Amino acid sequence: MRLSTRPKGNRSKKHHYLPRHYLRGFVDSGNCFFLYDKLNDKILPNPLTPDAAFFENNLNTVFFPMGGSSDYLENLYALIENESWGPLDNIRNSTNKTKIRLLDKMRLFLFLLFLHWRLPGNIKYVEELSKDFFVADNDLCFFTLKSKSGENVPKEVLDLVRNSAAFKKSSKLMLPFAPFYDGNWSERIEKWRFLYTGDSANWYLVGDNPIITKGDNDHDPVNCLNEFVFPVSGRILLVNTDQPIKRDMPPEFVVQVNVSIIERAQRFAACQNRDFLEALTKYYRGYVNFKRTDVIISDMFDMLKQ
Repeated sequence: MRLSTRPKGNRSKKHHYLPRHYLRGFVDSGNCFFLYDKLNDKILPNPLTPDAAFFENNLNTVFFPMGGSSDYLENLYALIENESWGPLDNIRNSTNKTKIRLLDKMRLFLFLLFLHWRLPGNIKYVEELSKDFFVADNDLCFFTLKSKSGENVPKEVLDLVRNSAAFKKSSKLMLPFAPFYDGNWSERIEKWRFLYTGDSANWYLVGDNPIITKGDNDHDPVNCLNEFVFPVSGRILLVNTDQPIKRDMPPEFVVQVNVSIIERAQRFAACQNRDFLEALTKYYRGYVNFKRTDVIISDMFDMLKQ
């Protein structure tokens, strides 16, 4: 693979932390959705396309100490995502009668791991975990640095690499591989269940932190996705819990999932139906007013155990 050597004027700047292809699973027939701004507690007046939402400028741009910059991380994400879209579309086009292929689940799992560590809310944890690379006997010792002669690189060189801004930002592309060195990753996929809306309509929201974890291992490179809920599209929800789900969920579960998406969001959540989004944000305000937002996600996971 050839990394980008484009001059600054041609370097990409607008970097989506939620890929546009993924976001298209939540749009209406006009390729739009409505965006809720949690920080300002308002729904933006006009619908937006995926191109105009869930991005940050220069999120994946690496700036070098001696000057210059590169968007090679953005190029790498594009390569990884292109391998994921086929399996993701297979799942998004499925029904509750479809048997999801193991290979599609594996590709989706890899996509989720890359998505988890690229989210703006996890960047500070990526930088902290980057210090653990090249250290023996930990979860991130799955590769080492050697000199041209095959000898170990001096500690001062390792420290120079680890402390560089470029390496810290690049670490979000290395952390997703940690679970595959654990040996138990395939067992987690076996517990997955896909939940479909009863009327095949798009009732699930998407937020800027869409992988709703329990909070116990969110920043553990191996166990971060041990238990989670994730909207694959507006009509399909992926659930992974310790105990496999063996029953259909009631309609109120959809509401609890959506309120959880709003709660976990740093700033934005989106839905193709403005009226439904308005009702959900009003419901969420009730939790805020009564200072009960801390129970939203735990209540959702409790519903999965009932």
